[in-house]
Formats: sequence, structure tokens, C-alpha cells
Amino acid sequence: MRGAYTQKINYSDCIYGAAGKYYQDIDFSEVMNCQKKPIISDLPHEKSNDTQVRKLPSCCRNGSILPTIMDSSQSKAVFQLQVYKIPPNMNRTALYPPEKWKIEGVVNLNYKCGQPLKVDPTLFPGTSGLQATSTAMATWQIVCNISRPKNGKSRCCVSFSAYYNESVIPCETCACGCDADDKCIPNGKAMLLPAEALLIPFKNRTTKAKAWASLKHFLYRKSCPAVTIVESA
Repeated sequence: MRGAYTQKINYSDCIYGAAGKYYQDIDFSEVMNCQKKPIISDLPHEKSNDTQVRKLPSCCRNGSILPTIMDSSQSKAVFQLQVYKIPPNMNRTALYPPEKWKIEGVVNLNYKCGQPLKVDPTLFPGTSGLQATSTAMATWQIVCNISRPKNGKSRCCVSFSAYYNESVIPCETCACGCDADDKCIPNGKAMLLPAEALLIPFKNRTTKAKAWASLKHFLYRKSCPAVTIVESA
């Protein structure tokens, strides 16, 4: 592999598996792994001059590319993956592209990729130094689009406060702190609290919240139950 790397580098599965039995003359120390679903990451910029993993145009972007209108030279990332066939699939003319692509990022976390579509073979500059081009045996195109992330339940929460506000915003509760059997507003905002109430356990804050709301003339549901159940903690 050039221009990228797999997050798990382990060629022991290749040596003791079907690949090692068939390709006995291959030096597996240069192999990344023999996983069917490898996780491939782009190389960082520091590897641009690495003679072993580089020597490939438009590689080593560290997973970041720019729109063509901003910088066309930084608008694509390339890596090369060499795959070997193992028995019983030894037909040279039967080429199958990698499927079930999944792209994970930092800013945009979710990408939905379609099925590979066969297109015209890609042309590459010749490596002989002559004005000639090389043609790929086959080329497939895979289109991936940013998908809307699913709404997940919060695993933690933070209480906010400011020096110019006497109240603090606690973690989200079930509107006014209601039990599953009570009727309330599930997506309602949490009631404001005095600062000292943050030191009290969640289930004992209802009285403090009601007293603070009456003192500061805040609107609140008077039908709130006596026990506060916190959903996000």
C-alpha cells in the first residue's frame, strides 16, 4: 500500500492463513494485513517524502482536501492498494472492486457511500519519462455524500453559570423533573437553580427549584412531582 496505511498492521493472519499457504514466496513483512474490512487512514503531510510509502502524486493530505475553486492541486487525495487473489477465485479476468465503503471524518462524521459503478479506465502518466500514458485495467467510481447524523442520547451534561446571573442552568431534566408515569413535557427546559443547589443530589433539587422560581418570579409548572428524575447525567 502506498499513500495510506491501515490502522491495524498485522501480517500474522496472512502467514498462517490461506494467503500464506498459496503465496509461499512472498515477503509478508511488507503486507499491512489480511482483513476483509480494513480501516484505511490517509498519511500525514510529514510522510510526503517517505520513499517507502509515498512516491505517489496527490497523496498524504492528512485526510483534508480543499474545494477545486480554492486550490485544485489540493482537491484530491490518492492512495494505492495492491490486492492478491487466493483460491478458489483465481480468474484474472474477473475483477471485483472493494465494496461497502464507509468514510469517517472529524468535522463531518457521517458519509453514505453508494455502490461501485464501472467507468472508463483511468489514465496515468507514464513512469518511463517519455510522453506516454498508462491505462488502468478497470476503474470504478464510488460517490459518497454527507448524511445527516442521527440524534443520539447525551452521555454527559454540564451545568452552566455566569458571574452576572444569579441562577445556574442545570442538566436537562424531564421538563420539571417528572417520573415516567407522570404527565409532563419530555422536551421542556430544565428549571433554573441557585448555585448552592448544584451540591445537592438530583432527586432533592425539586424543592429548591420551586422555591427559587417563586423568589425570582420565574414561571414554572406547579404540577411538577416531588422527585426530579434526570435524563442526562
